[in-house]
Amino acid sequence: MLRIRFTSADLARVRVASGPHPLWESVLSINGLQYHNLPARYWAWRSALSEHQDILRAAYSVVPASGNFADFLTPTSPATDVDEQFDAIRRVPQAVVRDDLARTYPAEVPTPRWAEQVYDSGRVDPVVQTLERYHHTAVRPVWGAVQTGVEQARQRLTALLLSAGVEGLLSRLHTSIRWRDPVLEADYLTDQTLDLDGRGLLIVPSYFCFGAPVTFIDGDLPPTLVLPIQPDDAPVDESIGDLDVLVRLLGPTRAKFLAGLESAASTSELAHRLGVSPGSISQHAKVLRESGLITTTRFGHSVNHTLTPLGRAVLRGL
Repeated sequence: MLRIRFTSADLARVRVASGPHPLWESVLSINGLQYHNLPARYWAWRSALSEHQDILRAAYSVVPASGNFADFLTPTSPATDVDEQFDAIRRVPQAVVRDDLARTYPAEVPTPRWAEQVYDSGRVDPVVQTLERYHHTAVRPVWGAVQTGVEQARQRLTALLLSAGVEGLLSRLHTSIRWRDPVLEADYLTDQTLDLDGRGLLIVPSYFCFGAPVTFIDGDLPPTLVLPIQPDDAPVDESIGDLDVLVRLLGPTRAKFLAGLESAASTSELAHRLGVSPGSISQHAKVLRESGLITTTRFGHSVNHTLTPLGRAVLRGL
């Protein structure tokens, strides 16, 4: 679990990033591509990269499928231009890079070959070149979608801040996050506590972040919470196929459940959208899962549902 401890001064210093961070998007997308149950909304993007296996393998060697990755790969520079971000990596002092790698890969954690080479030589250029090739191949072609998704998330967060105040915002950031004054708790792969100590918190909505938020390993870096983009809370789009046919086949709740997974969603999100209890959603999910129409994964306290190819075909084939 991640715990972020606020003081009263920190509540006045919560802010939302002005746009997507190009290297957080790159690093998290590399991580996501290796995830065995990547949400359906990324499938077409992943399929389009199938011809670039050499570039993907090189990127996978730097960013693992799970676990920590080095903080210096996602600079705290406010620059929004990706080339300026890559230059920021190159400017990180060698001593800082070595400390970062030692923190990321302690004695009990296997150290990847690239990290050993950077630690010994102090040269980050080979790593930067790997990330540059990956970004230009995999992220730049979908940058318009990234910007649109992040901007929609920013508008949602800004509206929450204006209507409900800072604590209202913190209590509704994402289904994996809970506000328990004065601590923000989040599902996390490791146990980590971050004391803000008056520094405030920068919230960075991310297109390629899903399941749970991400932050730096080093608590001395500017406090940052990279946030999954919240799925659309709008009512289920009943224009998908002929929903009446699907209702006759599956029943009204399961039909709307399936249609509601045009973008992957958690049990609590679906319960909110459909106006039923989380327990009811879990029961319907079991039936749909056994029928091969959805998959379900657990991440900490969050249970997420995604259409299978068969489930998507059922929706599209009506």
